[in-house]
Amino acid sequence: MKTAFETRPGNVVDIDWDLYFVTKWESHRGGRWATTVKMRLKNISSNSMTDKVFSSDDKLNDVILERTVFEYLYNSAGVYVFMNGENYEQIELSEEDVGDMKYFLSEGSTIDIQQHNWNFVWIILATYMKLKVVEALPLVWSSENKEVITNTWLKLEVPPSIEEWDEIIVNTWTFEFVEKVK
Repeated sequence: MKTAFETRPGNVVDIDWDLYFVTKWESHRGGRWATTVKMRLKNISSNSMTDKVFSSDDKLNDVILERTVFEYLYNSAGVYVFMNGENYEQIELSEEDVGDMKYFLSEGSTIDIQQHNWNFVWIILATYMKLKVVEALPLVWSSENKEVITNTWLKLEVPPSIEEWDEIIVNTWTFEFVEKVK
């Protein structure tokens, strides 16, 4: 068991016999040192999102998930196909399941997928990933940075020295440029 204050994004908790994935976590200190924790939770079975507020010392049941390495194969009409390298089992995830992680999926890349009772929960990516710039838009005179598009269709701002076909490192949590690959 964890307290609400110890819970963090990425944890899965059991609340009233339903499993919830914690996507956002904020603590707020109120009067008389009372701390509350506001969480955005994704219901694993229904995929619905909800916001809940807890007292910092409320007890939540922590859930352990299976974590398996999958290879990303392809995307076809909004369906993303992954293969388990050990047993060649394939799973298909919708664009809603994949969410913004689609900007970091390149064919052949390996990722970790969390599951509970063989049901998809979440994709785990490395904090920093390498992407290739396929289009560099012209520099706007008044701007310090310019916009580029990567091989995964992610648009982001980079320094003016980045050109087409350069490889860059991007933070998967903030979607920000980190550095050019040397």
